[in-house]
Amino acid sequence: MKLRHLFFVSAVVLVGTLLVTAATAQKTRTKPTVAYNTIPGTLPGNVPSVGPEAYAFIELGDGLGTFAPYTSTVGQVTVVLSSWACQSGTWQANCVSGNTAKFSQDITFNLYAVSGDSTSSGPYVVGAQLGSVTKTFSIPYRPSATPSKCSDASQWYSKQDKTCYSGIAVPVMIDFSSLAIAMPANGLIAVTVAYNTSNYGPNPLGTSTACYTANGGCPYDSLNISTYNPPSGSTNPGFPLDANGIFVSPTLNYAQCSGELPLVPGSVQVDTGCWGFLHPEISLTVNK
Repeated sequence: MKLRHLFFVSAVVLVGTLLVTAATAQKTRTKPTVAYNTIPGTLPGNVPSVGPEAYAFIELGDGLGTFAPYTSTVGQVTVVLSSWACQSGTWQANCVSGNTAKFSQDITFNLYAVSGDSTSSGPYVVGAQLGSVTKTFSIPYRPSATPSKCSDASQWYSKQDKTCYSGIAVPVMIDFSSLAIAMPANGLIAVTVAYNTSNYGPNPLGTSTACYTANGGCPYDSLNISTYNPPSGSTNPGFPLDANGIFVSPTLNYAQCSGELPLVPGSVQVDTGCWGFLHPEISLTVNK
């Protein structure tokens, strides 16, 4: 009886050990590693930004480079947006929003392969789409104006930063893990963000919507994508592919700044030379 009891206990311990070992191995295999990051540890109340409604683009993002290629798959992708929408009024005047008020917004993250080299092989070229995911987010309206605190009466006051802003920074994340998208062997990948506004985006919603003439307008028309110059000394695994350019699919055939060649409408390409080292704030992890 003692021998049988000892065998039973040993078997239980062995099974328990195997389960723990398997769980540990699974956890090790799926542990995400940050391959690229330009998002600061503490976000300010708002960041510089551009939106499709104001800049006439279909999708906008950046080309990401890693210091070494990863033999792994894409994990979570986070992009910082900036919401300037008010429940009533506008960011320019009479802005009023509830403390927890939000609006629903479908946002698509696209991943693309990238080839080329900015110095030896010509400009970077955006290749095949590696994956695309659309998710509905609850985006906060920007806080109500606080004219008692701000010299610009239309802005809101951030107690955290002791600064007045016109919009509010909003990080949004999509997990690509289930798609098992392999990181490109050259370590280069482009991430873009797309959503519809009244006149721009992949499928513009038009101006006959109920919100277009409502007090406050359509919130998506006041939703932007961050374009921020990371603070000096910030730690960033990886690097923007074009130091003075971002990746964009324009709607119109025109140059963004003097001396720039017009972009080709409808395709993602590098818009270089006129962004003053500003880049969308993006974080990308890979799954080992």
